[in-house]
Amino acid sequence: MRVRIQNSNIKGSITPPSSKSMMQRALAAAALAKGESTILNPCRCDDATAATGIVQKMGAQVIQDETAIRVCRNEEKSPEQVIVGESGLSLRMFSPILALNPEPVQINGRGSILKRPVHNILEGLEALGIECKNPGKGLLPIQLEGGYKNNTAVINGALGSQFLTGLLMALPCRKEDTTLEVTNLKSIPYINMTIDLLKDFGIEINHDNYKTFTIKGNQQYKATDYTVEADWSSAAPLLVAGALKGKVTLEHLNPYSYQADIAILDALKKCGTSLHWNGNSLTVEKKGLNAFEFDATHCPDLFPPLVALAVHCNGDTRIKGVHRLEHKESNRGIVLQKEFGKLAVPIRIEGDEMVIPGGRLKGGITNSNNDHRIAMALAVAGLNSKQAVEIGDHDCVAKSYPDFFKDLRKIGGGVAEFYFKSQFV
Repeated sequence: MRVRIQNSNIKGSITPPSSKSMMQRALAAAALAKGESTILNPCRCDDATAATGIVQKMGAQVIQDETAIRVCRNEEKSPEQVIVGESGLSLRMFSPILALNPEPVQINGRGSILKRPVHNILEGLEALGIECKNPGKGLLPIQLEGGYKNNTAVINGALGSQFLTGLLMALPCRKEDTTLEVTNLKSIPYINMTIDLLKDFGIEINHDNYKTFTIKGNQQYKATDYTVEADWSSAAPLLVAGALKGKVTLEHLNPYSYQADIAILDALKKCGTSLHWNGNSLTVEKKGLNAFEFDATHCPDLFPPLVALAVHCNGDTRIKGVHRLEHKESNRGIVLQKEFGKLAVPIRIEGDEMVIPGGRLKGGITNSNNDHRIAMALAVAGLNSKQAVEIGDHDCVAKSYPDFFKDLRKIGGGVAEFYFKSQFV
């Protein structure tokens, strides 16, 4: 399956999907709470489906309807195996939660997740006394057993915040207090998101400038009603589309969100885009397109839409944080360089910075590399290309935003899907 994007003018209004990051956290918290929790405005994507399957394996009953998901923990189960799909967050977050039970559990996945390293998970859990087995020798599957035995540990946060999120969710369920010394923490906004969500479920986390986390034991998760925000990660490519080719309004966004990718607004302001808030509605309109400098170390998922923006700006744009891109659905730094190179954009990687020369795309045949954010970035860039941009394996957007191409078409994007490889150049 392939898609072709034609040069198009954009105008209209869209409500982005719900945040899959918040959705997965809410499912985990609800599964740890006694009683019934209701998750409103739930996210419907592949990663959310994977997380739902895990909490069901843990013993939670999940009832879904059009507007909400009810999660009720009737009993605790000790699953022998769980499958995380292709979800990096589910892998790193649920591993510490599943390790609460001393019975052996094997964790596996499928697709791109099988290529992602697990050494940081194993090192962190072993430091807390979990017995870990890794027949995959650095990759999935892993097996955890024995329960937590140690009350202090040093955790390396260099690869991101997701594993620490799992620890912050799991450790309040221990009898003992736990102290974590965290080094090189990245994606701090996501830790703020986790702590804020935990408060809604009755859990308190204390920290000293994100370096020392003190987690009181014997805390009880409280069932609650929780509303999932619209997703800033999914909003980002749509905002870039408006900045490049017209005017778009995104509804139901939280202007005070803890989501890291709200930082897309800083980049849009830097390049000269017009932004206007009206309550929770944000309108973006094409104005100036000037090169900019941006640090994406704590919001690496913004790299693809920022590249789609930068290739149309005047001058060279520099984005910092390339080291955060290696262990995503693809090696995003290399893939962005390769795929935009097919569109005649000579992206350079200089140390930890990506340098994107501005200009006009020439069009061409590309591939998503089964990375949902690459697919969306190529599509948005194609809206302002001289010739059409063709994207292979574009259906990978189901991982986070199944209706992306439908919504892009709704606001005027020239989107044509077909089942064969065209011959245009």
